[in-house]
Amino acid sequence: MMKSFVRVEGGVVLEVILPFATEGGVEIPISDRFTPEFVDQLIDVTELKPTPESGWNYDGSSFSPPVPYQPSPAELVANNTAVRDSLLQLAARAIAPLQYAVDLEDATPVEAAQLKKWKQYSVAVNRVDLALADPNWPVQP
Repeated sequence: MMKSFVRVEGGVVLEVILPFATEGGVEIPISDRFTPEFVDQLIDVTELKPTPESGWNYDGSSFSPPVPYQPSPAELVANNTAVRDSLLQLAARAIAPLQYAVDLEDATPVEAAQLKKWKQYSVAVNRVDLALADPNWPVQP
């Protein structure tokens, strides 16, 4: 059976070393391919399923895939605040000319209805819970 190894540093798989064979299909032993000091650092993962990959974690006895980055609550709020502010700016640009038309009593019924929809949208955007990982942003009118 051809052998696979990993090199781990700081509890993280840095390198996967796959089997290497001659043209005749005979595996070249790991000890013939690398220095003894390097080989002593390697962990045989031949029998492991699934085979660990670069970036996997190693706790001294078992391997696990890396945990995806999870933003902190403060990062979530900051990111969602930036989205909210951008959506509110867009709404303000849509509302301004419609509001002028209404204020001047020059708005068509369609413009008055659009103004109401944009204002409702702005209120809904302001009510979004900014602490959620994936907030449900309202649909623009």
